Amino acid sequence: MEKRLSDLSKYELEQEIQALHERKRKAEQMGMVSEIEVVLRRIAIAESYLIDPSSFRPGETYVVNYNDRPFRLKFVNGVMGWGTFEGEMTERAIPLSELSEVKR
Repeated sequence: MEKRLSDLSKYELEQEIQALHERKRKAEQMGMVSEIEVVLRRIAIAESYLIDPSSFRPGETYVVNYNDRPFRLKFVNGVMGWGTFEGEMTERAIPLSELSEVKR
């Protein structure tokens, strides 16, 4: 039975991330677009477990790796940052590994 990401040690998480990158590479070779997206999301979530959630401050604005619009963080729950993109009302959950501070 596969362990949950939250139960893995740092070393085990790093091994899982390497295995996921290999799985992504194979999916790319086979042209499996939906599999690539699933694996990329799992990589982002696994990488989020290696980040200290307390380093993210609610009310601050961040940049999401795949989106140029500013993301206003409302709160952090586990390894997900909840907030809204500029100009939107819909709240979204973004893995912490995909958030970068806005350079001022």
